[in-house]
Amino acid sequence: MTPQRLHGLDFLRALMMSLGVVLHSAQVYLTIPATDYYWDPARSPSMDVLLFFINTFRMPVFFLLSGFFTAMLLDLRGAQAMLHNRWQRIVVPFLLFLPPLAAVMTLLRIVGRSLSETGAIGFDPGLIANARILWDNTHNLWFLYYLILYLATTALGLRVWPQLPGTWQQKLRARAGATPIYSAAIFLPLCLLLAGIGSAEGAGRISARLSFVPSLSVYFYFGLCFVAGWLLYQRLPDLEVLANRWARYMLIATALFAVALVAVLTQGEPGNPSYLPLHALLSLSTGFSIGYYMLAFVGLFSRHCSQYNPWIRYFSDSAYWIFILHSVPLVIIALLLHGWSVTAEVKFLVVCTGTLAVCLVSYQLWVRNGLIGQVLNGRRHTSVPWRK
Repeated sequence: MTPQRLHGLDFLRALMMSLGVVLHSAQVYLTIPATDYYWDPARSPSMDVLLFFINTFRMPVFFLLSGFFTAMLLDLRGAQAMLHNRWQRIVVPFLLFLPPLAAVMTLLRIVGRSLSETGAIGFDPGLIANARILWDNTHNLWFLYYLILYLATTALGLRVWPQLPGTWQQKLRARAGATPIYSAAIFLPLCLLLAGIGSAEGAGRISARLSFVPSLSVYFYFGLCFVAGWLLYQRLPDLEVLANRWARYMLIATALFAVALVAVLTQGEPGNPSYLPLHALLSLSTGFSIGYYMLAFVGLFSRHCSQYNPWIRYFSDSAYWIFILHSVPLVIIALLLHGWSVTAEVKFLVVCTGTLAVCLVSYQLWVRNGLIGQVLNGRRHTSVPWRK
């Protein structure tokens, strides 16, 4: 059965991408250095909590939706059309936009590091602690890089699938179609695997890796979310179940996040007597928090954003461009605010709103109705919500 357009999940995917503006703005004002391109002298623990919160669910939800929509394309259009679509929407933008983005961000990284270290504008590449990052860096397009890896894995799987015995294919299809993602048979192993892989990191979860050398932990961590999304598509009626349960799942996820936050703040350094039990608690609570957040957000947006809305559609169309461009104006605005003596929260709000404004204006003027918009979204638009 062909599903109608899932406006809620489109919007959710766009929101997760656009939250990169908030996430990366917060990075500039953390109390501990988490970025090597610029660290502002105004810092606040509120930025630490905000970063930890968004990082808990953002990319897992995004990769789950990527798996869901890839499975949908395969079902509706067939293998060749799906692979062609993913090539056009993922591989081409990565190859097209990474070179200019890398050139500009490398320059801004050097200037930002000089300003962070000396308090003055400069251009000293020697201040970059890890010089390799100047060339071995996918920047904020790292998620496209891993989607390309998942696309290659999917293509390989599609070649292997016909070689499997027919009885195996029938059993696998039946099992996928009979088991809800929220059932213990899928949800429990998913969360435990996320917790196990995430335990290798101090934060209890896996974060982005920008190198062109693939990270197996990143590949498998977010690959689990991708597969979960693929399985979710096999049982579309379960979206209604999630829509009815979203508040319950959100409450559980947030309670588990609170436990993880306390654990990460109190675990200390490896070697401390309390580190191992607290880190185990952190990893488990984070793994299950991620699982429940994925279910909760899918249910929330399926329930409350399922109808077409021209403003939401406009935002969803602009999100890809926002994520590709945002790091450039974000760093420039942050550098310009370096000497402004206000709180980190005020600077953060200015950077967020300024970056979003630049991205949306540039999208409307140069992207939406042009060739770039066609590359990113597969079509050119001729209207905007306020003219309808």
